[in-house]
Amino acid sequence: MSILHYKDYEIINYRNEFLQQTADLQKYLWPNYESNTLAYLKWKFKDNPLTKKPFAIVALYKNKVVGFNGFFATRWRIGNKNDKILMLSPADICVHPDHRKKGLFTAMTMFAVEKYEKTPYKTFIGLSINTSSGAGYKKMGWPKIADRTSMRQYNLIGLVNWVLINKTGRNLHKHQITYGKFGNIEISNKSRPEEMSAVAAKQKTLDNKITLFKDTSLFKWRFQNIRRSYTFYYHLNNGTIDGYAVIETVDNSTSGHIVDYAEAENGVIYELLRYAVAKKHFDILSIWDVNLRKDIYRALKNLNFSTKNLLGKIEKKFPSEFPMLPVFVRPIKKTVKEEDWFIEGIDIRNINNWEINGICSDNT
Repeated sequence: MSILHYKDYEIINYRNEFLQQTADLQKYLWPNYESNTLAYLKWKFKDNPLTKKPFAIVALYKNKVVGFNGFFATRWRIGNKNDKILMLSPADICVHPDHRKKGLFTAMTMFAVEKYEKTPYKTFIGLSINTSSGAGYKKMGWPKIADRTSMRQYNLIGLVNWVLINKTGRNLHKHQITYGKFGNIEISNKSRPEEMSAVAAKQKTLDNKITLFKDTSLFKWRFQNIRRSYTFYYHLNNGTIDGYAVIETVDNSTSGHIVDYAEAENGVIYELLRYAVAKKHFDILSIWDVNLRKDIYRALKNLNFSTKNLLGKIEKKFPSEFPMLPVFVRPIKKTVKEEDWFIEGIDIRNINNWEINGICSDNT
């Protein structure tokens, strides 16, 4: 099926001619980023190294784009097996306000299920689905396998500064990260794709766990997101990187979110994060808390990262930069049978079978 006639709409595959209209539509989803939407969409859906063309569905009304459902590709593996598993994540879904509550979100999603059934992609995984769209995914048979909560680290002065900035725009002190080498730690605003992928390859695998496959092509693409800023912490051993941690910031925020990490030897990530905490590079540091590796979890606890703190109460009054988000999965099959939920004997509905920390979320 190349086109779905749905009520007064046409549901079809995205084409390059729809780029400007799609960018114009995105202002209803990302109003603060209207000036860089074209570059963002190109990076996310066209430049992805795993796809030759954008994976996306649009809804047309009188030949005008009024709905968009994009999917970006990721590659995964189970344990240390060489087989790579391709997955698609829904992202940047938007419907024009005048056309909402008409079933377009469901129509576009179900059209994608049918169109992508015969592609090499095995599974949909929703990494940044919000609570409102989550109800729609449940109705379509996408099981929620987890809620991504955050472990956070901060001191009282940092917390007060962060609240003051969010409430008044003023701050108690300004942050400045100095780039360069400091003993066996190097801080940079540049990624090192080859070296980072080499470290990721050396990191101990988790048997029978579904983990993101990190290679050079992923690292070359991943941190080109113009809507985010990244600070790279590298651990050096005789001049060679044997561990890294990547901390993301949004706009001019004084909080940081740990989006990726790997270590060839235990203890390296702890040393990198301890340095960032000691130097007060961020008022608040956070990390998703779903099936963290035991050694990483211990390192974070030793640095006073916690899911239970005052910040949770404060976030009820202030919008969170990194809100709790559900994780949904679904086999890429029009009609799903029981065996389709298993990949190499691993049930994708069981969150205990996943390591989803350090993965690409909606904005990677």
